[in-house]
Amino acid sequence: MIKFFRKIRQRLLTENKFSKYLLYAIGEIILVVIGILIAINLNNSNQQQTIKENVDLQLSLLKQSVYQDSLSFQGLINYSEKQINDAKRLIHLMNEPINEKNCEEFVSKFKNHSEIRTNVVNRSIYDEMVSSGAFSKINLPRLKSQISTYYQLSMHFDDVIWLHAKDFREFKNELAANGTISRYYLDEHSEISKQDQCSYIKSLIDNKEKKQILENFFYTGIETYSQIIQLYSVLLNQLMTGLPKKGE
Repeated sequence: MIKFFRKIRQRLLTENKFSKYLLYAIGEIILVVIGILIAINLNNSNQQQTIKENVDLQLSLLKQSVYQDSLSFQGLINYSEKQINDAKRLIHLMNEPINEKNCEEFVSKFKNHSEIRTNVVNRSIYDEMVSSGAFSKINLPRLKSQISTYYQLSMHFDDVIWLHAKDFREFKNELAANGTISRYYLDEHSEISKQDQCSYIKSLIDNKEKKQILENFFYTGIETYSQIIQLYSVLLNQLMTGLPKKGE
């Protein structure tokens, strides 16, 4: 093709038909420009397709991360609900005559009562999308807003939940530090006999001041777990109603 145009150009020059050659030259330039524009357009199209594929891949990974978050939240909600029921049961046991059976139950539930479980949302995919610019390439404004809201809420809620858990654990440690309760006597795996454990629990309950402190401890646990449930429920609702779930 190039040789063909060169032959035409040479023939026009030898025939001294300058005006015709000029017209030809302009036409050739236009063809070159059109070719460049087509190449640029194809390159842009390829780049856009690559960007779209990358965004789609990142969104797919984000869906999996979000799905795992939802499972974790539901598990923590279920666990916290169980802890609330156990705390209510402990309060009930404190107002019943202590025997070997409910003594064992008290020790077991007391130990588990202070084991708060929390979850830190996995932000790695989202943070990578933001830093790489992939997040800004999402062409769905509503989805972008929902994703941003979810991760902003999760970061704030992580801090709030951590504070609740910290305060409750400090309450528990203070009880042990000031001698109000003995972890040794309330450890179901200790070498203390069941009879001695029951006697110790009975002595706590018979002491009006210590009984009240224990009740406050259990009620604080109920309040703490209730707050955790509320916060994780908000996040779970944000996932269920706003963000894409696995398989979508």
